[in-house]
Formats: sequence, structure tokens, C-alpha cells
Amino acid sequence: MCGRFTMYADDAELTTLFDIDLVEGEHAPSYNQAPSELIRAVRSDAEAERLLTNQKWGFVPFWAKEGFKPLINARAETVTEKPVFSAAAKKRRCLVPSNGYFEWQKKRDGKKQPYFLSLADSDGNPAPPGSEPVMAMAGIYEWPAAGDQSGEAGKLELPAPATVALLTRSSSDTLGHIHDRMPVFVPRSLWGMWLDQELTDKDKVAELIAAIPPAPLAPRMVAPAVGNVRNNFPGLIDPYDPDGGKLFSRSCWMSCG
Repeated sequence: MCGRFTMYADDAELTTLFDIDLVEGEHAPSYNQAPSELIRAVRSDAEAERLLTNQKWGFVPFWAKEGFKPLINARAETVTEKPVFSAAAKKRRCLVPSNGYFEWQKKRDGKKQPYFLSLADSDGNPAPPGSEPVMAMAGIYEWPAAGDQSGEAGKLELPAPATVALLTRSSSDTLGHIHDRMPVFVPRSLWGMWLDQELTDKDKVAELIAAIPPAPLAPRMVAPAVGNVRNNFPGLIDPYDPDGGKLFSRSCWMSCG
């Protein structure tokens, strides 16, 4: 699964990288993006223009009743079949920029050790902390109940942000020892197809998802401080030695407890 990630690239970088036509809202760099927060997302309108906007992490179908628990992840293997996700998978797909994500490995003593996973270089190593390349996580989104309930894409302005779920898949062999699930990262060559508003056939969407290869990721052990959603500072992605304690190479922005 994916329950925390980083997105510290600024809008200028994202606008260039994703060939954005319209930027909506603002977003501060985050080193501990958590569910229920606003996250940056890229989506297309009916004219194929690309919008960089904020969406709320936690998918809620427009027909949900009060008390519905937002869904932060959707399994790639079943997303086109499950009623709660199928319409969005066909008509409302987006890309969620990220410099990497966190996952927790359960140890024999029952405790959990967090890792930061980011794009690996040609030698299989992670980039230095703070210089991780931006990746694009596959997402699906839903309009809020007070907005467009017709299922039609292309509406850019809403009274409330759309809600989003991140697609996950089985982890690659190199990461399976940390967690059995990982996000679906869409390679740049498939961004256009993923955002294509004319691609609405369920079987073809499923074929596209199946064609996305696992991203080559490299894990780095990080400090337990990331487990506290109130912590949000660059040092959360720095290397950590569990025997030597905290190794924050950059100062904390907030309490490191």
C-alpha cells in the first residue's frame, strides 16, 4: 500500500515536467504527505489540456453516505471491476507527482521500521536525500457530491477538491521484503495515454494498467519520526542507523518526537 509520500518539487518544476497548461491553487513542499491532506495532481480536461491542481487524498464516491471511510489506495488488479472504483478508472484518471514514498517493514519483535523508497539510478542506488527525481503515481479521482455527478470529465472548477486514490500493485522482488504492495508509477512514455479522456473502454484501461512496468526503486532506512504526521521536515528522508539513533543531516522544522 502507500500511506505516506513526499512531494517537495515546486510548481515551476512540475509545470515544465508535466507540460502543464493551467496551474490551480498552491501547495507547499511536503516531506510527509498523509491521507486526508490536499496533494498535487495532474489531470486533463476534454480538450486534452493539462491541469496541475490540488485534490484531497482519500477517494469518496459521489454516492457515498455519511460515515463512508475515504479510500486512499485502489488495487490495480481489480480497479476496473470494483463498483466503487470502476467509473473513475474509466473516466477520471490522474497522475500524482512524488519524489518517493514511505513504507514500514514489520520486524520479528513486532516493531516496524520505516523506509523511504525512491527512483533508483542505473546501479540500483537511491539519489542523495533531497535530489530524488519526480515520479508519477497512478491515481483515480471522483468529483465531490456537491459538484459534477454526471461522470463527465473536463470540469476544471469545483466548489470542493476532487478526492483521489492511488493505485497499488504487488511489490517487485527487490522490495517484497519491506511490504507486499507498492504504488503504480506511470512511466513518462505512458503519461499521455493514462490521462487520455477518450480512453474509456474498461478492457483497454485494464490492458494499459497491465502494461505499466514496476518502477526501479531503491529503499533507504529512515527514522521513526516519519510515523508522526505532525513531523514534516527534510530530515525525514535522511539515512537512519537504528543502532546509532537519529541521523538527521538537516534541521527539523517541527518536533522530531
